Amino acid sequence: MAGWTDPKTWAAQILSSADLNAHVRDNLNYLKANIGLGAPTELTIAGGVITKTKANHSIDTEAAAAADDLDTIDGGSDGDIIFLRAVNDAHTVIVKNDTGNIHCGGDIYLDDTHKIVSFMFSAALSEWHPVGAYSVARTFVRNTFEFPAADWVADVKGATLAQNKAGKKCWLPLSFFKIGDILVSYKLVGDADVGTALTLDCKLVRINKEDPITTTDIPGGAIAQVTANANFDVEAILTDPEVIATDKQYVLEILGTTTGGDTIIVMGAEITAIRLL
Repeated sequence: MAGWTDPKTWAAQILSSADLNAHVRDNLNYLKANIGLGAPTELTIAGGVITKTKANHSIDTEAAAAADDLDTIDGGSDGDIIFLRAVNDAHTVIVKNDTGNIHCGGDIYLDDTHKIVSFMFSAALSEWHPVGAYSVARTFVRNTFEFPAADWVADVKGATLAQNKAGKKCWLPLSFFKIGDILVSYKLVGDADVGTALTLDCKLVRINKEDPITTTDIPGGAIAQVTANANFDVEAILTDPEVIATDKQYVLEILGTTTGGDTIIVMGAEITAIRLL
């Protein structure tokens, strides 16, 4: 089969069979056998929005930010297909679910130039829908604690640390992952009742299958220390997303200190991970 021939603009003239064959017949046959999108055109997010000009686009973040939300894709007509990828590994494009006119079941992170996502526009719904398998961010809730001693106590509210306990640990195993999931962040949720002064810390720890077994503190996996008398919902965003692989396990290590009249209750954690659907 002949390859694609660039379209030609004719003046007032008699068309030759060679021109018709190359520019009409051969190109129609090519389109029947191929989806020829050509090289991607680069677009830059502005206020969460891009405007489609063709079917194949590479996307950059606004002001070359490390990450930026893509909420809305303008310029769609019914049945239009669009393919998107990040223009730079260091500029993560987060395709937001149901923030603007994109409905994809969960946020999609384009954090690698090899990742491509495609959407089709529905005029009836005025929104874009994903085509085929794709990776979305899901938030998992976990509250099954492990207690090394009688310092942290389990009850219906979660894990409780009573007054006058110094440097006491418990662990929250993250045992719901699938191989290939990408761990992005987590939130520790609970309440701090300050009588005198308390501290609460938490960090994400990877357990590695080695001889002997080792542990690794994940960069960016520690929350800001809790000291205030209030309920808390404190987030840690990993410096680099952590890809779940074989021979590795993950736990949240919780460390609390209380003095007279203090109580800490940790309800659990909300863990955000990207999963291929």
